[in-house]
Amino acid sequence: MKNRHGISCRSQAPGERPHAAVPLVSWSGGKLSMRYNRCYLESAQRFPDIPRLEPTGVELFDLVDALTGSPELRLEVDFDVGDLLFLNNHAVLHSRTEYEDFTEPELKRHVLRLWLAVRQGRDLPPDFWGNPHSTGGGPGRGGVAPTT
Repeated sequence: MKNRHGISCRSQAPGERPHAAVPLVSWSGGKLSMRYNRCYLESAQRFPDIPRLEPTGVELFDLVDALTGSPELRLEVDFDVGDLLFLNNHAVLHSRTEYEDFTEPELKRHVLRLWLAVRQGRDLPPDFWGNPHSTGGGPGRGGVAPTT
C-alpha cells in the first residue's frame, strides 16, 4: 500500500502480527511522544477486527498532516554526500519527499538508515509498542544498542 505521497508503507516482518493497537500520543516522564504514520493507520482498516475510523479521526489526521506540512512548522533538509541526520522518532515527526532515482549505478541514490537505541532515552509507556516484536521476544525500542 502507498501513502498519499506515493511512498510504499512497510508490511509486517515474518512472524509479526499484521497490526498493533498503540496510542497515537502519550505523556510519560513529563514528555509528549507521538507515533503517527497515516499510511499505517489507514492500512489497518483492511482488517475486520480494527475499529473503523470515525469522521473525527479522519479530521484529526487531516489536521496533523496540514500542520506538519505547513511551511511555518516544517524544516526541509537537503542532504549532501557525507551528511548525517539524527532524529528522535518520539520527539520529531519526520518524513521524506518523493524522489526519482537515476538508472546509472554510479549516480543512484545511496542512503543508509540506522536505528539507534539510546541508553537513557525518554520514558515511554509499555503499550507504546503494542504487540511484542517477533525478533526481540517482547516489547521494546528495538534498534542497535551501544556496547560501551
